[in-house]
Amino acid sequence: MPEVPAWIESLGRFGHFAKGLVYFIMGFLAFKLAIGAGGEIAGARDAIREIGQQPFGRFLLGLVAIGLLGYFAWRAVQAGKDTDGVGNGVKGVCKRIGYAVSGVAYLSLGCFAGSLALGWSSGGNGSQGGAASPLLESTWGRIALGLAGAVTVAVACYFFYKAYRAKFMTKYELSAMSETTRKLALHAGRTGISTRGIAFAIIGGFILMSAIRGTSDGEIAGMSDALAAIAAQTYGKILIGITGFGLMCYAVHMLLMGWYRRFNVK
Repeated sequence: MPEVPAWIESLGRFGHFAKGLVYFIMGFLAFKLAIGAGGEIAGARDAIREIGQQPFGRFLLGLVAIGLLGYFAWRAVQAGKDTDGVGNGVKGVCKRIGYAVSGVAYLSLGCFAGSLALGWSSGGNGSQGGAASPLLESTWGRIALGLAGAVTVAVACYFFYKAYRAKFMTKYELSAMSETTRKLALHAGRTGISTRGIAFAIIGGFILMSAIRGTSDGEIAGMSDALAAIAAQTYGKILIGITGFGLMCYAVHMLLMGWYRRFNVK
């Protein structure tokens, strides 16, 4: 497999830590809501705003921004240099495209955190609910939206498969981990990745419904909307508590990846 410079390893590790922090806050706020200790339904941007409200918030936001931009850099190298050795076949190309898309998503999040740290943005919630509305005005737009929904559901299915097979364990430097840490990595990874799969399945399902019905009523734009949909179900508090716990497990998975992941460094 291609080797990567040492500075890419540092950015990649720091990026995993920053991503883990964002997911932990999302999960923690949802769990607090479930047990009646305050909390709220929060997406990634809401979690970043929460960081900014803490003591030394702008400094912490700066660190998170650097970490997320580092995660983008790592994903870009992963996609371009094929550092995981997935190859140029159909499956490998799909994985590398996924790495690139993931990187762009966290680039956007990193820029958002950076703008808050520098005082360029007030961090207002803004409106995301109409994102699909222009696409619904034409047949081709609805087809494109339907395809986006189908891809999102497919990603959710991949997360479930990934959690079941636990292939993520092959990315760890297992020799550096104790038996207890390995078990923690396995269970946290399976639980956290499965929880993301549930969220993506809900998001994809609502996108598909919007495309089929030709209406943006009940449109879901992101993680916070998926969590709100879970909370709105019967026994919603129990479900949102389980989901919050799952997101915190994913955060632990990311933190362990940041610490123990194997990098093919020059």
